[in-house]
Amino acid sequence: MGLSLKMQLSPWFVIYNLAIIPVFYAGMQIARLFNPKVSIGIRGRKGWSQALSQAKVKLEPGRRFVVIHCASAGEFEAARPLLTALRQRLPRLKAHVTCYSPSGMRSLSQTPEVESYSYLPFDDFRSARRFLRILNPVALIIIKHDVWPNLVWAAARDGIPAFWVNANLHRKTRRLHWWTKSFNVSFLNELTEVLTVSEEHAQRLRKLVNPTRVFVTGDSRYDRTLDRLAQASGSALQGLPEQWLEKHRIIVGGSTWGPDQRLLIPVFSRLKKDWPDLRLVLVPHEPATDFLRDTQKYLEGYGLSWILYSRLNGGISEADVLIVDKVGLLASLYRVAWTAYVGGAFGHGVHSVLEPAVFNLPLFFGPRHHMANEAGALVSAGGAWCIKSAHELETHFRRLLESKEVWHQAAQASGGLVRSRAGATASIVDHLEKLL
Repeated sequence: MGLSLKMQLSPWFVIYNLAIIPVFYAGMQIARLFNPKVSIGIRGRKGWSQALSQAKVKLEPGRRFVVIHCASAGEFEAARPLLTALRQRLPRLKAHVTCYSPSGMRSLSQTPEVESYSYLPFDDFRSARRFLRILNPVALIIIKHDVWPNLVWAAARDGIPAFWVNANLHRKTRRLHWWTKSFNVSFLNELTEVLTVSEEHAQRLRKLVNPTRVFVTGDSRYDRTLDRLAQASGSALQGLPEQWLEKHRIIVGGSTWGPDQRLLIPVFSRLKKDWPDLRLVLVPHEPATDFLRDTQKYLEGYGLSWILYSRLNGGISEADVLIVDKVGLLASLYRVAWTAYVGGAFGHGVHSVLEPAVFNLPLFFGPRHHMANEAGALVSAGGAWCIKSAHELETHFRRLLESKEVWHQAAQASGGLVRSRAGATASIVDHLEKLL
């Protein structure tokens, strides 16, 4: 069947498919030679249509499908409350969850409530149409930001309602620039509804989408964060006994990169001279051997002793710094922290700030947090500080160390913000349920 008249006449549809997509494919083939993640993603998509057809046959017949798309593991966390709520309200509805990155695939494969999952195929129109026609979903739900034009166009062509959930359009977005706005309008205006995280984001989105289709429902990540808190164990980490935790105030550097550590470590070395009970726990975002070695040398340059988590052997050390060389422990470490520094905001963008905020921690992070609506909200509430220099970081740390009242106020603001924004999942599902 041919394309709709609207698509046939859209110059952006033609430009995207005849010019942008070929360039994108060529870039991916080059990138795979240098980036292992890209290579894994390309290999993982081989034979995707056959695998998808086989997976559908194995699932219970007679159920309707909804496709939930998440770019990576972080977006999938926001989708998990939706999966639970949809299963409770619409038990005959089955969710097929897709992701774009290999990290997302790892999360999907390890989550029991995900019955059906796959990579989203690369965004040429033929693949998008084939993907949707194999599953024949009653709706397409896109989480946060990974909105692919041909996927939306294909859903519109086949009459499939498409929802953009937890929609973010930050103040530095390129979607509103004069050279990209027309292109974004051409496919975003095909969405059935846009469910966004705040009125601020809604105002920007209404410049791209029919305002009658934009609704403020909140962010389901707050619900997921509280779910994780309720499920978490209260026991201390292996190798960190209660006695050690009671003796020390622990600063956790979560998901840190080089620029974060070059800021945090010198400040910690100066603070420890005045407050000997302080300890620093560093959790690198990617604990590769070379990065760990560089971290160790940098610590030694400031006269700080260190130990790797893998070498605790069930005991404890009086080292100044614990370097966590194992993945999957960060949330447990936030539980026992006194305060936290969240990395990434001197690079591509800050990592999860909700994960530590739920534990009532005063937070610090760098300046690049505009893509994380919750980070700005924490700063406005007084539960976090955006810092641009070592001097600024040290000044705020000293204020917390010198005044229990200052620490308490920041801690209450941090945890209070998370709890005050719960309930977005129910609001989102209310919108979905009307059409499902």
